[in-house]
Amino acid sequence: MYIRYNDNVVIRVLWAITKNNQTLKNKTRMDWIIQNKEWLFSGAGIAIILGLIKILKKDKKDIEVENKNIVNITLPDKTKNEEVKKKKTKAEVQTLFIDDEKFDIVDILKKADFPNTKTIKDVHNLDTADIKNADVIFVDVNGVGCKLFPKDQGLGLAEAIKTRNPEKYVIIYSAQEQRLHKAFSIVDAILPKNADPYEFINLLENYLRK
Repeated sequence: MYIRYNDNVVIRVLWAITKNNQTLKNKTRMDWIIQNKEWLFSGAGIAIILGLIKILKKDKKDIEVENKNIVNITLPDKTKNEEVKKKKTKAEVQTLFIDDEKFDIVDILKKADFPNTKTIKDVHNLDTADIKNADVIFVDVNGVGCKLFPKDQGLGLAEAIKTRNPEKYVIIYSAQEQRLHKAFSIVDAILPKNADPYEFINLLENYLRK
């Protein structure tokens, strides 16, 4: 089947094909079309033109598909996604004393608006719920941790708790002068057992201000 093409149609097609060629000026492009008119309107010229048109249409469709498939990726804003650590109040902070003897400071702290203060006589398991739930842990040096740390007792216990739970506020207190031990460089604070109640309260308030 032979299809006859109008000259003006072919010229418009060629003009569109060469439109994106920045090296061809308008006059140069028209001169080139006029000079090659006889060849362009031959069967071979028309076939080549149709082939070019198909290629251009295909490229346009491919570009449209590629543009549709582009996914805009927005990197998460860490400052928005990170949870802001809420500071606890006196009523919320969990305070644990590990002491084999009754210690009056526990009742004093409860009356000083630290209601969640409790005492246990010893620890036989470092994964116990009492340790896991506590925010602040006061550890007596003598008479506790004997089963887990027969030699170092409370010092060994305090060191182990702080090493396993660095986020916890661990305080050593004792009624006796103590020998040098690694625990003293690891824990958050050290108090004599006969320190004024204010000093215990002050340590808890320091924790709340962190």
